[in-house]
Amino acid sequence: MSNLSIKQLETFRAVMRSGSVTVAAKTLCRTQPAVSSMIVGLEKELGLTLFERQKGRLIPNPEAYFLLEETDAILERLTRSTQLMAEVKNLTRGKLRIACMPAAALFFMPHVIAEYVKDRPEVEVSMMMRSSTIVQDWIASQQYDIGYSELPKDRDSFHVEPIQLEGVCALHKDHPLASKPLITPKDLDNVPLAALFTRHSASEHTRLLFEEHNVTYRPRFELQNYISGFEFVEQQLCACICDPISAASYKLYKGNQGNVVFRPFAPTIAYDHAILTPAHKPMSKLAEIFALNIRQAVDAFVSDINDF
Repeated sequence: MSNLSIKQLETFRAVMRSGSVTVAAKTLCRTQPAVSSMIVGLEKELGLTLFERQKGRLIPNPEAYFLLEETDAILERLTRSTQLMAEVKNLTRGKLRIACMPAAALFFMPHVIAEYVKDRPEVEVSMMMRSSTIVQDWIASQQYDIGYSELPKDRDSFHVEPIQLEGVCALHKDHPLASKPLITPKDLDNVPLAALFTRHSASEHTRLLFEEHNVTYRPRFELQNYISGFEFVEQQLCACICDPISAASYKLYKGNQGNVVFRPFAPTIAYDHAILTPAHKPMSKLAEIFALNIRQAVDAFVSDINDF
């Protein structure tokens, strides 16, 4: 049984469907002796007599009809599998598992996914939002195909493509500073701010930058993400130095109805993000192309956040 071939099954099915070795040979573009030899070989492999030979004709035994049913199922499954793999090769079918940090998961990543699958109706996507630390652990353990997080420390268990973004300042459109084309630490001296929690690297960097410029850093609202802070800016309770993906997400969500505007901030506060992929698991072509799309989409997504 281990030596059965697809050609034997195809030949057997052609003989059963046509009822004739001659017709089957024409259908398969083979010689009649070749078809007969294939049937004899199939019977030897199975240890069964599938046909009675009567006056040059093959008369199927009951076992032949049973085998025909199984053969149809096998060959149809093979055809379907071949079609599916062709679709996978052409990036029109498959599944992507994405883990993403909150700042990018609310608007940016869904935007990238929507563009990617628009012309791929058979591609399925699973996206989970977790903290950067958990995203990194999931990619390290190969539970997900692609991760988007804050830049991690080097680990052997995943590959890292760094993405560096420059921070911007969020202000209410009626704030006096909104008329300035560039915001500096001196402009925000003792101005209430919405910021990430104290131990976050961005908050620490901002605090040190304010100290270098001899101005008061005043984080009135400490949060898990900047998007939450934009509501306080809307209510004219504070300003916010934030990453541009959060800023672009706000603008995408609010459109022309938002009261928050964004201005460049200097000196630069860098927000280091990264695309992560498992180091010990080959990437599918679908995931490989999607990872490239993320990098390209970042630049496009944040390109129009400044109103000047």
